[in-house]
Amino acid sequence: CLSSMAPRLPFLVLTCCLVAYSIVVVYGVTISNSLPRVDTDGNIVDCHSGNIVQHNGTFYMYGERYGNSTGFNENSVPTLHVYTSPDMLTWTFKGPILKDAPTGTYFTPWVVFNQKTQMFVAWFNAYPNGCCSGNFGIAQSKDGLLFDIVTLNETPVYTSVDGNSILVDDDGNAYVLYTSLTQDHQHSIEKLTPDYLHTTKENYGLFPDHYVEGGILFKRNGTYYVGYGSCCCFCRGGSGSIMYSSKNIKGPWTRLNYDKNCHYDNSTSIICGEYGERTSGGLIVNAQGIGLSQIQTKKGLQYIWHGERWLSAPNNNPSCPDECRPETGICAEP
Repeated sequence: CLSSMAPRLPFLVLTCCLVAYSIVVVYGVTISNSLPRVDTDGNIVDCHSGNIVQHNGTFYMYGERYGNSTGFNENSVPTLHVYTSPDMLTWTFKGPILKDAPTGTYFTPWVVFNQKTQMFVAWFNAYPNGCCSGNFGIAQSKDGLLFDIVTLNETPVYTSVDGNSILVDDDGNAYVLYTSLTQDHQHSIEKLTPDYLHTTKENYGLFPDHYVEGGILFKRNGTYYVGYGSCCCFCRGGSGSIMYSSKNIKGPWTRLNYDKNCHYDNSTSIICGEYGERTSGGLIVNAQGIGLSQIQTKKGLQYIWHGERWLSAPNNNPSCPDECRPETGICAEP
């Protein structure tokens, strides 16, 4: 079934080379973003704003599931689900990941595997009363399919979270990058406990940009990177993608010389985007960056950038710019 929000195509391109092409070759297969992906039952893959974990020859795709909802101003949507694949082309729907989850809205799952505990660990935004007031939910699983909830209110140093990205470093230590609504959507990094089930509250301060989301944290060739873009609110236009780098997870961080998803090349220019404070336009790809996956191939580690083409389903009103302005009367559920 085509839902109001669900068939937004997750746009996948290599992080190290953000381009406007719609076909990407990863792991010896070709991934096309021209058509919606379907699962083995012939249904559109309804799995958004998460990541792909590669483990023992299986790919696990975690994400938000919206069904026939608008995905916003609801108290029970989205939920978190998983698909599996042997080759990143054939996806099988495995169902919801949270065991005995109470009613609420759960966003942006990020799953990693802890080599010490041999457990899959999921961090996500848990909002008991609908988007977007809450903190972290954390759950763990032996098989990567069904997760036992550890907590639905893990509170970092900067509260009221929106989005997250987890880096497992070379030494096994893990860190979470997140946005805080109480800090006007600024990003921050905190170190996790050895089991990855809590934050140590060892915090490394705030990144300078306000009103940004969709953060990603990763390490490549000994350098740490943080990326994020404009707040978007399910916007049709998409958002920019600026990057910071550092040789130390604690900083200092240096902004790279241009927005990776924008035609402007001045490092001091405004972050590109199509919503709210970001009205400069100039986007290369009309998608909001919101995730990152790392896939081990014969040619080494490949980085896949995830972007959401919000409101791209054919049953969405083409005049609807985003889901935060329903007062216009053009963004109602069809």
